[in-house]
Amino acid sequence: MELTNYQRALLIIHELEKRFGSITKVPDSNPKMREIHRLLPLDRPTKDVNYRRIRLLYRQGYSIAHIAQVTHHSEATISKHFSIYNLKPKQAFKYRVKSNSSTVAYYDTSLIHLASLLLHKNIYDAMAAKRQLNMHGFSIRTHNFIWYQIPDGAYYTLNYLDHFAVKNGLDSYIYEEDC
Repeated sequence: MELTNYQRALLIIHELEKRFGSITKVPDSNPKMREIHRLLPLDRPTKDVNYRRIRLLYRQGYSIAHIAQVTHHSEATISKHFSIYNLKPKQAFKYRVKSNSSTVAYYDTSLIHLASLLLHKNIYDAMAAKRQLNMHGFSIRTHNFIWYQIPDGAYYTLNYLDHFAVKNGLDSYIYEEDC
């Protein structure tokens, strides 16, 4: 059974209360606190579309479906807004790879692509990519990493890039047409 947003938020709240003693002591910048705010938006739907909030969620890298859910608008409304202002959604990253001898992190949507760039060799399947990365001292984490969750200074790449880029703020994402 899938948990509701409220149930998921409660689990995170309990975790934060154990760590900080009280939810009121958790800084707003804490990623888990931000997740609570995402799961339980305090503002209620209004008659007008909240374009400022849509733009913020877009800059943070959330999908159209997620933005529609938290702003209480349809996906069609969000898509239309994106289309009017020529906004393209940011890709969520599936993999984070770190060298066991460094704090540098690399993010990508494809483990094969990531391994090929890191190891400078052609790799053709995910199992080989995982094996090669592990052999070369890398650890792999699979998760749905949204753009704002990737720290500044981390390296990322997308399938249309043949190199790594460095994240330097919310607006540093490279779109295909920027290449």
